Amino acid sequence: MFVNEVFKKIVMRNFSLLATALLFSLASYGQINVRDSLQILLQNDTVDVQTRFDNAAVLITCHSSPQEAEELCMNVLFPFRRKTLSNESEHVTLARIYLLIYQCHREHGGDDRHEQQILYLKKAVEAAKKSGNNVFCAHTLYFLGATEIPQGNWAQAVEHLYEAIGYYDKAEMYVMTTELLHIIATGFFDLNHLAGMEMVLRQMEAYFDKNRSKQALYQYYYIKHRYYEARLKKEKQEHQTIDPLLLDSALLFVQKNIYLVENHLEELDERWIYGYVYYNMAGVLDKFRPEQTDSILIYLDKADSIFKTQEDFVRTIQLCAAKEFLSSVGVVRARALSRQGQWTKAHKIMTEALNLMDELNMEREKITRQNDAYQFMVDYYEKFNQPVLALKYQKLLRESEAKLYEKYKIEALNEMSIKYETEKKEIQIQTLAREKKADRRKFAWLTITLSAISVLIILLSRLKRKNIEQQLYETALLAELHQNELDKIKNSQLQSDKQQLNLYRVQNTIESIAQIVSDSIIEKDVKRTYLERLSKLDHKLFESFFQNAKVKISGMDMKYIICFAIDMDGKDISLIFNVEPASVNTVRYRIRKKCAKENISFL
Repeated sequence: MFVNEVFKKIVMRNFSLLATALLFSLASYGQINVRDSLQILLQNDTVDVQTRFDNAAVLITCHSSPQEAEELCMNVLFPFRRKTLSNESEHVTLARIYLLIYQCHREHGGDDRHEQQILYLKKAVEAAKKSGNNVFCAHTLYFLGATEIPQGNWAQAVEHLYEAIGYYDKAEMYVMTTELLHIIATGFFDLNHLAGMEMVLRQMEAYFDKNRSKQALYQYYYIKHRYYEARLKKEKQEHQTIDPLLLDSALLFVQKNIYLVENHLEELDERWIYGYVYYNMAGVLDKFRPEQTDSILIYLDKADSIFKTQEDFVRTIQLCAAKEFLSSVGVVRARALSRQGQWTKAHKIMTEALNLMDELNMEREKITRQNDAYQFMVDYYEKFNQPVLALKYQKLLRESEAKLYEKYKIEALNEMSIKYETEKKEIQIQTLAREKKADRRKFAWLTITLSAISVLIILLSRLKRKNIEQQLYETALLAELHQNELDKIKNSQLQSDKQQLNLYRVQNTIESIAQIVSDSIIEKDVKRTYLERLSKLDHKLFESFFQNAKVKISGMDMKYIICFAIDMDGKDISLIFNVEPASVNTVRYRIRKKCAKENISFL
């Protein structure tokens, strides 16, 4: 935030000074000479020292390689600031320089850019802590944690972000506290960790008394929308259904943020890209109500429109953020256009989105978006009979899915550890709040209370660690694709998975369907006919078919195939499975296509 605020300020102000230095250097050498331009800026006594430093920071970041930036920062900019701002701590100055070098690696770094970013951010944190400046400590820790998240260092990122919260609370900068809680909650969303999101939402609510800003509401509504979206995704995966109440809740909180943007934009933090409020609405509809294509496209047009009002700032200051936004909108727009039959236009937009994503470091959510783009390309080239290109994107899709699986696997093993560390940080924050409110007369009693809590935490921690080790062990077995010792795992979720696997047995499936038919409101004579046909099915024949099928037959596919095999009417199938009759025909077509080589006569 600190670096971005500085750059934005310089872009909006003092542009003529910077342009003059660049033009002078350009006229002398035919190209921008950063060192000479830097000297011109720093020696201009008509401009205050802070502005000269800020202009120099923009110049170095925009026109220097990371190596050149490090040399200029340490040998030119650092001595200048130490000499002209003697009242500023040397450690604060050094931290500012390290942040500037970090920014250069972020924008212009090579293959090792991520390692270099973390290296200089840690140097900035170390210098800031030596300065004793709480606000600057919080800023540098914020940068470090926010940079570690997309690089997969989630546990360390959470630790640094909660440490930053502690410093912001000491400085009573509660607006920044809620912003960091928003980042942490977003990370839990990427991990599909509903309990973690619920915990952070409670923490955000606790700060409403201290921070009643529209920005805090915006961040809170965003996480609430993400929370309900995560619950919808989980329900759809587990039960193949969508709870309309959950969907309405997700849409409600997106709509609340749209209201804030349309009515209170001047009260919101200008560093945020507010086109996302409309993109979020389009994204939820695309996932859970794709038939509303016209509405999706309208919201995407609004997203583009509000983005253009921030485009100059975003493209110059937050280039990566701009690419991420444009690629996100492009994927959803292409999918919507393809549903309208506009395949050529959709293909062009999706290609542009993929090009932008290739330039970004893919986090898990972005990998999922990239997978959607690859799947679109496969469908497009299959539709237009270009098998070579379809195969190319199918391979990319498999590689991307493998990368996503590895992330899921690693995150599954660390999830419980992360939860433990996060809860520990929550206790630390609560302890800091109690310490701040305590007066001298209650200090002795508070000390006794904190001691008791510490002992309790130690005891609970030991118990939790034992539970964490057991759960990590069980989760690792699940990540290894249900190996032979599943029966030894006592975790309830793994037991549920085991029961789901057992449903693949044809006899149990037939019995399940028979029970559903018996309990249904189908006419008695028709019901009796169905039950007789079910009882006469050759279990061994079906078991042989499902076990030897060349394609993967899901449990739900098996149920539909058995219903088709006894010639159950489509309306009755829709009744017992609680779906639309048209969906039954869609499933029949899909299964026929999937099992085209299996010779299933009754489909």
